[in-house]
Amino acid sequence: MNPDLELVRKINGLAGQVRPFDLAMDLVTRYGHWAFVIYGLLLWFTPGKDRELRRRSCLLIFLGVLLASTISFIIGKVWNRPRPFTKDSSLWNFTGHKANASFPSNHTMNSALIAMELLKYRFKGCWIMTLLAGILAFSRVFAGMHYPTDLLGGLTVAGFVHFIMNRRAVLRFVSPLALIASFASDLIVLRIRGR
Repeated sequence: MNPDLELVRKINGLAGQVRPFDLAMDLVTRYGHWAFVIYGLLLWFTPGKDRELRRRSCLLIFLGVLLASTISFIIGKVWNRPRPFTKDSSLWNFTGHKANASFPSNHTMNSALIAMELLKYRFKGCWIMTLLAGILAFSRVFAGMHYPTDLLGGLTVAGFVHFIMNRRAVLRFVSPLALIASFASDLIVLRIRGR
């Protein structure tokens, strides 16, 4: 007996009982990651005294997601763990997700990485985004796409990458890049406004 699969069966077994909850989980698992993109754009473009810090954090997050995704890709090539819905046909994969590697959960990994950076500086809305990261992770098990250990794997990669991205040497490299990216984005906004 596989306790990881057993837990997925129990959580996925809740699907189909409360239609509004199913719809909410479906929306979160399919589109929840877009909330992080929108939040990042707001973090970047909103004026304020801490704009330089927010923009540096946005760039750190972007580079961190690239690094984490590379690590995840390598793990998936070394260990192509089948998704739960491929192991048990009774699991309801209501999203129609393809049967690629399950470990680690990229959605959990990336949203946790973002939440860690937001919490570090207590940016406005950081707790809401952290809650959303948790709901997004749960929704992936609810939909039969990930095992709980896939979520733990995603959290582990996120923690490791967050640690790496916040080393002094990395911050020294990213700070000037953030200034260049800030200048470029401000220039683009001014051109769009016609000034």
